[in-house]
Amino acid sequence: MLRLCLTLILTAAPVWAQGPMGHSGPVSALSFRSDRLISGGFDGRAILWDQDGATARRIARFHDGNVTAVAATEDGFVSAGQDGRVALWRDGQDHPVRQTSAMTSPVSALTVSDREIVAGFFDGRLLRLERATDRERIVQAHQGRVSGLVFLPGGDLVSIGADLRFARWNADDAQVLGAELPGLPNGMAATGDTLVVVFADGLVRLIADDGTPMSDRFLSDRPLVAVAASATGVATAAVDGTVWLLDLPLLTLRARIAASEGPVWALALSDDALFTAGADGAIRRWSVRDGSAVGAPTMPLARAPQDGSRGAEVYQACAVCHALEPGDHSRAGPSLHGVFGRPIASAPGYAFSDALRGMDIVWSPDSVAELFTQGPEAYTPGSRMPDQRVTDPADRQALVDYIARHSR
Repeated sequence: MLRLCLTLILTAAPVWAQGPMGHSGPVSALSFRSDRLISGGFDGRAILWDQDGATARRIARFHDGNVTAVAATEDGFVSAGQDGRVALWRDGQDHPVRQTSAMTSPVSALTVSDREIVAGFFDGRLLRLERATDRERIVQAHQGRVSGLVFLPGGDLVSIGADLRFARWNADDAQVLGAELPGLPNGMAATGDTLVVVFADGLVRLIADDGTPMSDRFLSDRPLVAVAASATGVATAAVDGTVWLLDLPLLTLRARIAASEGPVWALALSDDALFTAGADGAIRRWSVRDGSAVGAPTMPLARAPQDGSRGAEVYQACAVCHALEPGDHSRAGPSLHGVFGRPIASAPGYAFSDALRGMDIVWSPDSVAELFTQGPEAYTPGSRMPDQRVTDPADRQALVDYIARHSR
């Protein structure tokens, strides 16, 4: 049975200057429009925040598992999740006014226009929902995860995927343009008819609406995992918690922000403010003028056992989702207690995906190292774990050694 629950917040949430809070775990999605900010989290909740009133208007609980994408609309918002469902919420309504049929793959990207809601999935499909008629259409767009979706000003849809392909679609689901991308894309935003794409190789690239590369800038040796754009600027985030504010059209650096000690997975950018969120569960606001913080975070990071090693530092990003103590089911991922020697998807007390349950992997120092060499998307496809790699061999070995010491 579908679980539909919408709870109104009766007390004021912290003002933006204090860091608006409301999720009980990592935040995976943000969207900003006009007077509203929407957030989605690993706790299965989508929260509508009122920027002007500094309050959380409501908490929507509909999805089973992580809310992987959200999009603000003119009179509500859209949420989508790892359960393969998409829900349209409208102001003043206690339940979704529209929900799509459940797909067999998690949602990996989402975009909305006045005419359509489009969701992209880990299996490469697109679901196109006409808002006026509720008609649903399925398009096989990519081989592998859909990494980004945007509508162009003229109405065409652009998708990018883990198959390193750019595709432009018209309203009749015909692909009118296609191009090869120069690397593995992790996200896309649009400013006018210019696309801003971030890649796993640490580059941000401007791409024309026909797929032609325009300019790029190298930012990090860590994967870039989030991007947002406004009329004059771009914000990008890396898996290590660094955020860059860049000026258009040359991608010149405006500010570099140490936004979090762990991954920043979501960004929202307006002409007045930048919002960041990620593994530590905090939503932070920053000045778009110089990147200075507006207020301070109010939720501490989940701490890993500290032994003074480099491995403890590397593991800190893992600690938000994975405990090392037995029986700790309070985080988004399973406990790693006793992980070495354990078959994949066999830890008690956690609902693993069908894809993981069908794999023939036994966790060992070598297989954990390989997971962070290739990244979860390549080594354990179908995993709910955000795609990330530890590219430095010394850091990777330090992480494995740390897990070995503290997971017994």
